[in-house]
Amino acid sequence: DVVDAFPVHGACGIWGLLALGFFGNPDEGLGGSGLFYGAGGGQLAIQLVTALMIIIWVAPLSVLIMFPLRKIGWLRHSDEFQ
Repeated sequence: DVVDAFPVHGACGIWGLLALGFFGNPDEGLGGSGLFYGAGGGQLAIQLVTALMIIIWVAPLSVLIMFPLRKIGWLRHSDEFQ
């Protein structure tokens, strides 16, 4: 990944989902009730399921788009062009 799209959008996006399950404080208007605010693991479980659903949706669609582009040579320029 040349431009580090996965670390920025993938990993940080998943952390953003999970952080709400840990740190969500209903008194501050952040939504949900996080694990560290005595709410148990209910919100964290919802956030984990949501992260898994996003991964299950994005991974196959990315393969369906990127694999044909790679096979026909449209995914990257040649070394001479770069």
